Amino acid sequence: MKIRVAAAAWEIRPARRDSSYFAHFYDLVSEAHDEGAKVLVVPELHVLELLPIVPDLDVQNAAKYLVQYSEAIEGWIKRISDSSGMIIVGGSHFKQSPDGIKNVCAIGIPNQELVFAEKNKLTTYERDMWEIQEGSGLAHLPSNLGVTICYDSEFPESGRALAESGVLIQCVPSWTETQRGFQRVRWSCQARAVENQNFVIHSSLVGELGYEPVPHTFGSTAIIAPSVEPFPVNPILRETVPNEEGLVITDLDLEMLNEARTEGEVTNWIDRGNSTWTMVGTPFDPCPIDDPGTSFDPSLN
Repeated sequence: MKIRVAAAAWEIRPARRDSSYFAHFYDLVSEAHDEGAKVLVVPELHVLELLPIVPDLDVQNAAKYLVQYSEAIEGWIKRISDSSGMIIVGGSHFKQSPDGIKNVCAIGIPNQELVFAEKNKLTTYERDMWEIQEGSGLAHLPSNLGVTICYDSEFPESGRALAESGVLIQCVPSWTETQRGFQRVRWSCQARAVENQNFVIHSSLVGELGYEPVPHTFGSTAIIAPSVEPFPVNPILRETVPNEEGLVITDLDLEMLNEARTEGEVTNWIDRGNSTWTMVGTPFDPCPIDDPGTSFDPSLN
């Protein structure tokens, strides 16, 4: 079984009205649809593109301001998913909940109700600057899909929980300002692909507003396979040009993935439960870091 997937690197185009933002979203969906994709993944918090509508907004109030667009974004994702016949992993946006504002991904599934995946782990900036609330749990999706939003992908337990539930394609919408941040997410995506022997789709927000909260970004979008035969030596199957808008599309072969899991030179997925990983023996006493130890005697050389 093969499934054609697309993933977008979305470059922020400072919007002066919300219609230009939705037109931008439509352009990416339309391109993926024209290429025959059945799944499209877009980045985390593309809704930040709407901040220039209120250029004097205090950065602390960005989430509180943008949450007003949640219903419009969700309704748009549902309509475009129904009309296109595509599963749209809608990146993420701010959504009001009884606990407060959360960072949430709306997933459009043709002719079904939207499914929501919440961001469980928040960065310091999200907690302290925007005061948004942690989500909880992972969403069940069709077509062997699962979602972890940006920072969540850096925790192996999240990808393992998805894989244990049958997920073969882990989608990671992300927004990273710096190269270090991007590397943390990308390397984590590659690690998840290795340890769970699944596909990972990493979709990055790129571009800038030139001021907080998006003074700049760093990233690229990629579709990643496990680093094992019969996949290519370079397991990044497709990747956009760094820091530029673009779309990558490829056919993911789930039968080939099963072959890799069962007949490869390593079988990480099968072997995952074969050890208890408990410490044995007596722990060493810690060595004080201010202990100079024994002086080195050059005459012994």
